[in-house]
Amino acid sequence: MKNRLLQTLLTILFSATCFSQFSKTHYIPPVAESQSVPVQQQFLYISTPSTTPVTFIINQIGSTSISGTVTRDNPFVYDISSGTNFNQFVVEQSSISQVLNNRGYVVEASDMIYVSIRVIDQSGNQSSEVVSKGLAALGTQFRIGGFTNLLTTSYTDKNLTFASILATENNTTVSFSNIKTGAVLTNNTTVGNTPSSVTLNSGESYIIAVQGPTSANKDALIGGLVSSDKPIAVNCGSFGGTNATGNFDLGFDEIVSAERTGSEYIFVKSTGTDSVERVLLIANQDNTEIFLNNNNTTTPNYTLNTGRYINLQGSDFSSNGTMYVRTNSTPLVPKTLFAYQCVGDDGMGPTSNANQEMFFVPPLSCQTPKVIDNIPFIDSIGLGTNIVNFPGRVTITTKTGSALTFIINSIPYTLATLPST
Repeated sequence: MKNRLLQTLLTILFSATCFSQFSKTHYIPPVAESQSVPVQQQFLYISTPSTTPVTFIINQIGSTSISGTVTRDNPFVYDISSGTNFNQFVVEQSSISQVLNNRGYVVEASDMIYVSIRVIDQSGNQSSEVVSKGLAALGTQFRIGGFTNLLTTSYTDKNLTFASILATENNTTVSFSNIKTGAVLTNNTTVGNTPSSVTLNSGESYIIAVQGPTSANKDALIGGLVSSDKPIAVNCGSFGGTNATGNFDLGFDEIVSAERTGSEYIFVKSTGTDSVERVLLIANQDNTEIFLNNNNTTTPNYTLNTGRYINLQGSDFSSNGTMYVRTNSTPLVPKTLFAYQCVGDDGMGPTSNANQEMFFVPPLSCQTPKVIDNIPFIDSIGLGTNIVNFPGRVTITTKTGSALTFIINSIPYTLATLPST
């Protein structure tokens, strides 16, 4: 899956609209691992467009802080896995369903910065990342996405889907609902499929998760609602899962709250098989009508109620490899969607289901940024002798007729002069 990391980073950043990853403050909850898929390398990246030094502090919740400076030409990379806080970001399975006061990060800077964290599992075959949404990540209503695991014949304890919550204020009550009947939550002692509400103080985190081999757990959290009475940040996804008949990958991201989702989206297909190239749409209101591509009729392709989802596949994209999605939203009756995209790669053959990845997708409209400056080391994970390089591709969504310019490794390009490889 390492091939897909690049597309994840670029698709999110270049399509950003109603929320932006560009912020002075970043709240980053931890993610959860299955004990059968232990994590290995982990790196935190900070970058800025500023040519003058920007100071920052990485607050390791419950631990020491790390300070430094970053400029446009000198991004900062912190090797999480080299220190004593190996589980600061990736929480071991035994700590799921517990209130934690020593996990996750709050990154604060003197000017606007981008922050992301990339990880590789112990086998070296799977990787994923969280792209921080900055202060735009904070809200009170979130719907969980991840791999659905519905086609696989091998659903084991390695397959784990989670939602991780980080509180920003004391006495925050977090509740859970719309979890599939029959679900068995990891380490949860509550009778039934829904965990009890939990109260968190600022800097505390809590994770819910489901995993194999319980069949109902395959997509049990998809569309589930995480709600709170005060602002929280949420990561979600699968630390082990698949959308295809086989293969096994990681895919997770930081998401935003319902008020920052929208009713119009564009997706760009990658090169995976149809079962891997997926668009996951989750309704947040009843009677949400969904229209695909050039459907200008009054008959929707799908109608969803609250918390329900559709998992579109590669064959649903148009012939030019894009998918346009809209709902029956009106100014008085907004019908918004939580949107996730899963992509693949044909680098291991045209029928391979390898290199899957999942990321959260922003809606169209609002105030689209015209500049992304900059994304450090987008074709690698690591530092020094620990660097892992991988191929990938950039996906850009923009208005028709827009002039695009690029600077890659300090060399300027236009769209016409970009190197072919």
